[in-house]
Amino acid sequence: MYRISIEKKYIVKKGDKRVVIELCRSQDGKLFVVPMYITKHVYVASDGSEKEWEYDAKDAEEIDYMALPQNVREALSKAGI
Repeated sequence: MYRISIEKKYIVKKGDKRVVIELCRSQDGKLFVVPMYITKHVYVASDGSEKEWEYDAKDAEEIDYMALPQNVREALSKAGI
């Protein structure tokens, strides 16, 4: 299992889509680009009740896709985003 730190959070606009992107770095220096389309989740707790969880993107920087660093755009392009 990797231990990572989140370096940056973006809300990326590409056309009519908005995607939350996290740039995470592992202890050995590798950069991971983590895209998230769905930021609101509903799950069933052990007691049978439905719970809702939403990703906190309030500290994310809103940015246009073309303003992202080249290596991040390349990773997103390879992932089909």
